[in-house]
Amino acid sequence: MCVSGRLVSIGVSSGASGWGLEVKGCPSQSCATLPPPHHQDRQEEETQKGVTLSVLNQRDASLIFHKVFPLWQYWAHWWDLLWHLERLEAGRVVVLAVSVSGTIGLRHAIPTLIHLGALLVPHLPPRARWTWVFVKGGRTISETAVIEGSRTHQTHATTMLSNLPHPAHYPGSSRVLEEQRWKYCSSYGVMGGLCDELCPDLLPLPLPKSLNDAQTLALVPVIVTAGSRHQYLYHALTALLSAPGAIHSNVLVVLGDAPSSTTSLLSLLNISYVRLEVSGSSNMKLFHYYRDVFHLVATRFPEAPAVILLDEDIEVSPDFFSFMSQTLGVLQSDPTLYCINAHSAGGFRGLAHDETRVFRGSVQVEWGYAITLDFVREALSMWLNTTNPNTLYYDFWIYMNVRKQRECLFPEMTRSRHFGMGVNTNAYIKERGPLSMPMVRRAPVMLQDINRLHLSAWRQHLYLKIFAATPLQGNPCSSSFLPSPPSSSYYVFYYKLNRLKGGDGRPDPYQYYNVAECLGTWGMSEQGHHDGLKIIPFARNSTLLIVGVPYSHYSRLWPKQPKLWNVDALTDKEFRQIRNYTQMRVTVANEHVTSDVLMERLTGH
Repeated sequence: MCVSGRLVSIGVSSGASGWGLEVKGCPSQSCATLPPPHHQDRQEEETQKGVTLSVLNQRDASLIFHKVFPLWQYWAHWWDLLWHLERLEAGRVVVLAVSVSGTIGLRHAIPTLIHLGALLVPHLPPRARWTWVFVKGGRTISETAVIEGSRTHQTHATTMLSNLPHPAHYPGSSRVLEEQRWKYCSSYGVMGGLCDELCPDLLPLPLPKSLNDAQTLALVPVIVTAGSRHQYLYHALTALLSAPGAIHSNVLVVLGDAPSSTTSLLSLLNISYVRLEVSGSSNMKLFHYYRDVFHLVATRFPEAPAVILLDEDIEVSPDFFSFMSQTLGVLQSDPTLYCINAHSAGGFRGLAHDETRVFRGSVQVEWGYAITLDFVREALSMWLNTTNPNTLYYDFWIYMNVRKQRECLFPEMTRSRHFGMGVNTNAYIKERGPLSMPMVRRAPVMLQDINRLHLSAWRQHLYLKIFAATPLQGNPCSSSFLPSPPSSSYYVFYYKLNRLKGGDGRPDPYQYYNVAECLGTWGMSEQGHHDGLKIIPFARNSTLLIVGVPYSHYSRLWPKQPKLWNVDALTDKEFRQIRNYTQMRVTVANEHVTSDVLMERLTGH
């Protein structure tokens, strides 16, 4: 250990060929040197591009967190950086550096960086090299930038280590538990409230409020799949276990590849876990892992009425268990359903207004879902004999091969958020999807007309709404297409939608995509529709029903007039209007900033 109050030296480099961090001044332990001094192949080099975040223990300068954020990409990774910055504990020594390229994707993380004390970051052009060393909640130790050129630049700084002791015992928690906490926090950083020395989270975790119908979920296990991302896992578990209706003893974390940072955390939180043997690589490894999770559920909880599953990077709403408890009976009694999703299939900002409404539609299991044990066994009967899957994404594989035209229930306003960035995260889709959805923040919410979600009642409900709806016509990409303000509670729009040839009953994705994108809902796949009908709550008291003809079950209600809108029959001018309307804009900050411009901004001259 470094002696308290000792000076340590921190060297940081940033350049077109990479970056580096070297900490000196820890004679009795190995100080941090990053990246590790070994040959990197091209794939490894690619993972080192972006903005690097390294966190040092303020008492001994040991490295307690490191991650590279691929901010050479424009979309969504700013969210992940922001998420981690918000969980930095006060007093930590923090090192940020650009490796190769990384400022173009900083975007919405910049205000937080400024709040933390960064001076240069709001002015950096896309190819800038940048380093910043600071103490969270304290002072900047060093901040440097090279605006032009490709040379690697280096900076060296010194800082005094903290000589403050770890926090004393806190009321309401045992001394042994607190000692375990601070031992854990001396080795792992960016843990948020767990390791916040000024206002730490309570341990043991407080018991949540109960629900009136608590017995509905009493026998339902909650499976959290996890690995090495213990920062994500802590946030997911604290949100889950604080939600009203959570039953601590029902939660089981199922680990694949999990280091001691994860198992020690679970022991600290007194949460049950099991390990599964995993083999292979990348998505084939994940495909087999989730198969084994299903097998574990079937063998360990054979009498359970259902199971709830979510990953380590899912934040649930306070209303998560209330939503599940109110809808579980419909899932169990309706054979045309196979899952309940806490995640909304179309609840984007501006298209999600009513916390009490629930829909049904063709979607895959995603981001906090419930399925019956019968469905678990049905999936396993196919899964265990699958040697050459048509997709390695297990959730999509279930959708394609096991679902068999069954649907899921999902809320208008989401009860879960996928906040993490993983191996299969598409940054563009992430920003278009989960990051733009408002989540319910109160509980319990009493859902409306639950029994109407059974298929026969749902179809009758939609028939009545379509029959009474005001028809719309014209180009859905036109800014005047949707009435504002709306004068009817329901509108209907009919458009050309064929069955995809060889698509196993699915609709034509191109025809669906253009209508969905124009109307601001999810268009990257056909998921979310019910029998070719998509529900779009475009205003607080007004809903648009879009019906694909002849694909939809509800096509018979099309009155033959007005004429079907058909993307395949548009003029070039009309098609250009679609492209202009649906494309997300890219705005590159400081694109033309030079060293002279930066000096003028900083000096005011």
